[in-house]
Amino acid sequence: MADLAAEYLSRIEDFKKQHALISSEDPAALFMRLNGGELAALDEGVSQGRWLLNGKLLHSDRDASREAARAAAAFGSARALVCVSVGAGYILGHLPATVRDVLIIEPNPFCLAAFFLSAEFKKCRARLTLYTDALTATDALETILPWLQGKNLKQTLIYVHPAARAADTALYTRAYERVVQLFEKRSVNQATIVKFQRLWNKNIFLNQRVMPTAGTLHDLLQLPAPEAIVLAGAGPSLAESFGELRANRDRFVLIAADTAVVPLAKAGIYPDLAFAADPQWVNHHFAETSDAAHAAWVMDPVVCPQIPRALAMQSTRLFFWNNVFLSDRVLRPADRGDVAHGGSVSTNAFDMATRWLLNRRAGSGPGRLILVGQDLSFPNRQAHCKGAVLEAQVYARSHRLSAMEQHNLRQMRALPVLWVKGIRQARVATNAKLAIFLEWFAARAAEKDPLIRLINSTYDGAHIAGFEHAPLGLALEGLAAARFSVPAVREARSPAGERMAKLIEDLATIARLMQENARLSLIAAPDQKSLQKLNANDEHFKSLKTAKDIAALAQQALILKITEHGEDVNAHEFYHAMARAALEVRHWARKVALG
Repeated sequence: MADLAAEYLSRIEDFKKQHALISSEDPAALFMRLNGGELAALDEGVSQGRWLLNGKLLHSDRDASREAARAAAAFGSARALVCVSVGAGYILGHLPATVRDVLIIEPNPFCLAAFFLSAEFKKCRARLTLYTDALTATDALETILPWLQGKNLKQTLIYVHPAARAADTALYTRAYERVVQLFEKRSVNQATIVKFQRLWNKNIFLNQRVMPTAGTLHDLLQLPAPEAIVLAGAGPSLAESFGELRANRDRFVLIAADTAVVPLAKAGIYPDLAFAADPQWVNHHFAETSDAAHAAWVMDPVVCPQIPRALAMQSTRLFFWNNVFLSDRVLRPADRGDVAHGGSVSTNAFDMATRWLLNRRAGSGPGRLILVGQDLSFPNRQAHCKGAVLEAQVYARSHRLSAMEQHNLRQMRALPVLWVKGIRQARVATNAKLAIFLEWFAARAAEKDPLIRLINSTYDGAHIAGFEHAPLGLALEGLAAARFSVPAVREARSPAGERMAKLIEDLATIARLMQENARLSLIAAPDQKSLQKLNANDEHFKSLKTAKDIAALAQQALILKITEHGEDVNAHEFYHAMARAALEVRHWARKVALG
């Protein structure tokens, strides 16, 4: 079998010369774990061309090539393929010329070995990316997201190798479900990009008015770590936890999502830290109450500007973390610290809380991170906690033709309903968006750090895999009273005056270039001089990389139409949109620069 291993490693090197291999584990180590029966099956495959997984052929016994050609004929309209296994790879040599990119996801070490040893990949004209992983983690496929960038989803097909799925149904069904979940998550992310594309830059610029005098995430993480942190969301069952939160308030640090601040304050419970990240204007209601100033607020630079501005007027302690968007990277004077993102502000807070608890003194025992109000579902057909600001607004607008119950029903059915394991019920209703958060928490729990106990004390809602589930009183048992306070920020950071001035200048240049090209693009039969001017303006536009990329964020809907959806956008529409975006961003930048 030594010759077989040597051939396997040689074929991997051949593959890597033309294609890409992404593996969570060394392929050589995967091969070494194959048992005697699997090695014998591989030897038979090399010598006789018969590849059997669990005693079942991975291809037709009569004519594997003809079978593969019939299967490949179904991909005539595709430009890219995501293949959950290709077995021994016979289908690769028959793919239509229109298929330019193929991502192969192979969770089975035997099929991985068969793929390389058959060497059928050498017959493929498309660019191959092979990703191998057992896919036990719910977020295992996050690694392949860069491959999906720029791919038109309408022309990207998912293929599951029928024989491999028949031979190992559980593994390949899980792999297929992971792929579908990834596509759904990507669709949700793109919808978010389109929805907020014009808000992000605007908010980052307007928040420059308070960020220079605010603290950073690094400042918070340097504070002494507590023994226990309770993280409160605004799920429907949060009100059921008010009694125990009040009775034990001096035994933990309370972190709240911005949506939970008002319901908690109405119950006489004041968080130590409040987290906010949503860019929408409606979210400013969460900080309207004077009770909001009891907490120190930790925020994303894209947060609705009225929140930090209103809080600053009350001398509230403010802290910000880094944002990935270029406008924040350009304007921030120093690194503030990063947080992980799972689509919800509660995931931001969870990441910060786990890192903070890991700073506890050696030998002090495991810290506790306890969740409340994280229903991640619609128990009893409710969408929000009683007393939540947005729910109060719905009540204020309700009438006999539009009642609160109808609002909750619309929230439940805005996306397809999914049923998951419940805490107090066998099953509870959730949806694709909440399922993303649920899977994110489960994935973090799977990383299990012995220095932190993860406890879900949410009264009702979805069961989170990997968490202990216990009533809040029991989760807090044995904790001593402890005082906690967040000090004021001692020093202010200098604002980005010079960088802002340069950015404003470049944005004005982009607006001028794009307006001129928009006019020139309308000429039906342009002469040589007009074409040269168009090309020169395009090159100048590309050279202003920072300002160009910042302006482009405000036109993601148009860019996604071109890169992801394969739709035709005429030159005039593109130039006009980029000119408008540059002028819009310049307006907000000047507003801050001029005070």
